Amino acid sequence: MSTTENLKLFYNRLSELYRLRCISALLDWDHQVYMPSGAAQARADQQEYFSITIHNKTVDPEFLRAVDELNDVRDSLELADQVNVREIKRQVDIERKLPEEFTAEFSQTSSLSYSAWVKARPENDFKAVQPYLEKLVRLNRRFCDLVGYEEHPYDALLDQHDPGLKTSVVKPLLTGLGEDLRRIIPQIAEKFEGLGELSGHFTQGSQHELCKKVAADLGFSFEIGRLDTTAHPFMTTLGPRDFRITTRYFEDNFLRALYGTIHESGHALYEMGLPTEYAGTPMGEAISSSIHESQSRIWENPVGRSREFCSYLSKLLPDYFHEEAKALDPEMLWRYANRVEPSLIRIEADEVTYCQHIVIRMLLEEPLVTGDLSVSDLPAAWNEHYEKYLGIRPPDMKDGVMQDVHWYGGSLGYFPSYALGNLYNAMMMEAAHASIPGLSTQIERGDFTSMLGWLRENVHRHGMRYRGPELIKNITGKELSAKAFVEYLKVKFLG
Repeated sequence: MSTTENLKLFYNRLSELYRLRCISALLDWDHQVYMPSGAAQARADQQEYFSITIHNKTVDPEFLRAVDELNDVRDSLELADQVNVREIKRQVDIERKLPEEFTAEFSQTSSLSYSAWVKARPENDFKAVQPYLEKLVRLNRRFCDLVGYEEHPYDALLDQHDPGLKTSVVKPLLTGLGEDLRRIIPQIAEKFEGLGELSGHFTQGSQHELCKKVAADLGFSFEIGRLDTTAHPFMTTLGPRDFRITTRYFEDNFLRALYGTIHESGHALYEMGLPTEYAGTPMGEAISSSIHESQSRIWENPVGRSREFCSYLSKLLPDYFHEEAKALDPEMLWRYANRVEPSLIRIEADEVTYCQHIVIRMLLEEPLVTGDLSVSDLPAAWNEHYEKYLGIRPPDMKDGVMQDVHWYGGSLGYFPSYALGNLYNAMMMEAAHASIPGLSTQIERGDFTSMLGWLRENVHRHGMRYRGPELIKNITGKELSAKAFVEYLKVKFLG
């Protein structure tokens, strides 16, 4: 077939696969937000059907032939076509190595495991989910063997979230960061000693309205998005004009829901900023998980926990909390929003200790994948690592090894992306301040237009044109490192 004919077949199939993925994402969103628990098996069957259908359409011989032939002439194509063919070739080369029965089993097990986790976590019942987790770890090991790897089996999983990322790169980078943080955490935490708990009763309804207001101010459009409640906050895209974010509320502390919303809004702003003309193709998709996390965490932390943002927030609170807002001036808000102390829950950790949670998970995932750590020994290993890196031990499974959904949904290899996102966002924020005159003043008055515009121009509009390390070098002229992040923390908290 001619190149023109191959491109037509190529894009028709990508469009079809995109629609299927969006429908599958809708089923998953409903699973986590509204679905009754009794529907778990039926939903697992539905998701299995979509996984098999997507897999089979991806490895269809005619489509594979078109991809291979286009890849042979890739350098002669238009830029967008080059990127799309490059990325789809990488993806189909993985898919063609996965038997249909493996794809079906992984999907079915992940869905049932998630439902079991939702029920078992509040009951502190690790044994109820242990068989599912053991099976998912075995399936992840098989995935590594099926797709292959050059250096380390964990590389095959890292590559799913950050193409090209290697254990030999990320492990020394993050363990080195962990050692840097161990040295400064006690000094910073000392500055927050004596800070009491946030007091007051913050109704869920008022919190919801505040979260919507802040998300809208950041740039989240409620014409093409919505905010809902779930057990574990997340963001998902259901189509080119359909973006869903979720949070969870605690009526004794509105900051937990608010910063969860800001984080998920950051993910959504990235998705909203991707070029719509390329929707359903790699040029219309995020670069990697770590760049995605950089976009959520740049809003949550360097912007959202800045003194300027706390000043903006303090002006909003009387409209939502009345009496409780009187005690929350900008300085107290900043202290509550930035309190640094080792804690058990990753998603509620401060920005100084947060990466330690990720280092711990990475150091547990790697031996799980190699078989050097069994699932039955995982809870004890978890507690030992928390003692070493944060100086605390979880009192139970619920706030220990069961706290995150990722492993129980089958996702190993994602966690390092969170820490890499912090490193990327620190470098980006440094560049943004250098590029935007008066950025801090704009944030203080609740004007986030320039910040969002800078991200649109430097990150969002590129789709998957670049890999993460290439993108950050284009923006800053520097290689990815922990230097900017550690320096940011020292300046912010230690002066």
